[in-house]
Amino acid sequence: MPTKEDIWQALIARFPEPDDTDAYVPALYYSQMADALAGLAKVYKDAFSDAVYTIQKNGLTSEMYTIVEHFRETRKVNLSLVREDHPDIYAGLVHLDGRTAQSILGASVLFAQCVDAVGEAAVLSKAVITVKDLEEALGEEHAAPYLEVKRSHDHFEVAVR
Repeated sequence: MPTKEDIWQALIARFPEPDDTDAYVPALYYSQMADALAGLAKVYKDAFSDAVYTIQKNGLTSEMYTIVEHFRETRKVNLSLVREDHPDIYAGLVHLDGRTAQSILGASVLFAQCVDAVGEAAVLSKAVITVKDLEEALGEEHAAPYLEVKRSHDHFEVAVR
């Protein structure tokens, strides 16, 4: 099997890096190569998935190779077991995450309850209105003056003038 270095050398031999006085030409080359290789990586990942599926579906074996399945673990507390075995700990730790509470009570009710609990000043420093909600309420054009737009770098692109 070819190594990453073998593939790199084959690509450089077939698609040499440009030696150009215009610095934009190599930038365009690297950008286009990165895009092409990302697309090619997806093709190989899909082909690998198909090959593994075929091996598993047909129960194929090899004297030299095996498929090793890697797992990602997630852990979740068994609430009913903790409640049963440790009711005091359960009572002290059980809660709803913010999204769940909001989905049950609604954003306005949850906001009002937080104001009741800690006061308006404490809540206002953390309060939000979503862009989507404001645009739905006022319309995109009328909401625009109320929006703060921040720009952050995403990526560069070489474009033809």
